[in-house]
Amino acid sequence: MDLTGFKMGKAGSLSAAALVATAVLLSGCGTGGIAVKKDIWDAQEEFSTRQAGLSEKVLQLEGRIGGVEESVAALEHRIGNLSSQVAGIDAQLARGLEAVRSGQQQLGIELEGKIRSTDAARKSDRDDVLRRLEIVLDEVTKENKRLTAELDAVKAATSDGSSHTVSRGETLAGIAAKYGVTVSALMSANSISDPNLIRVGQKLVVPR
Repeated sequence: MDLTGFKMGKAGSLSAAALVATAVLLSGCGTGGIAVKKDIWDAQEEFSTRQAGLSEKVLQLEGRIGGVEESVAALEHRIGNLSSQVAGIDAQLARGLEAVRSGQQQLGIELEGKIRSTDAARKSDRDDVLRRLEIVLDEVTKENKRLTAELDAVKAATSDGSSHTVSRGETLAGIAAKYGVTVSALMSANSISDPNLIRVGQKLVVPR
C-alpha cells in the first residue's frame, strides 16, 4: 500500500502514530498482512526522512529569520542615528537662518546709518561748495568792476587823446615826452606795468 500521496499538515507531515493507525485500519481490507507491514515501515521511514528534512529547513529558516531580525535591528539603529543627525542639522539650519536674519537686520541698520551720514556729508559738501561759489562770484564781480573802470578810463583817454604806434628804437619815456604827457599817465592809460616792456607795432593810447 502506497502512502506517499498523503498531504502533510501544518507541521509538514502526519504523525507516526496516525500513519500506524491508518495502516492497521487498512490492513483489514486485504489479505496480505506482510505487505501491509512493509508499507507501514516504508511510510515510517519516509516520514522520518521528511521530518528530518523539514527540521533542517526549519532550522535554516530560523537562522535566516534571526539574521533578518539582526539586520532590521541594525537598520533601526542607523535610522535612529540618522534621525538624530537630521534633527541636529535642522537645529543648525534654524540657528543659521536666525543668524542670517539678525545679520541682515544689523546690516540694514548700518546701511541706513551710512546713508544718513552720507546725505549729511553731501549736504555739508554742497553748502561748502555754494559758499565757495559765492566767494568766487564776489571776486569775479569785483574784478569785472575793476576791469570795467579801467576800460572806461581807456575809452575816456582815447576819446580825449590820440593813439601812437610804437616804432623801432622808441621808448615809453620818449613817446611821453613827444606828446607832452607823463610816463605814468601813459602807463596807466595802456595798463602797462613795466615801462621797458613795449614792442614794435604796439598801439598806445596817449591821454590828453
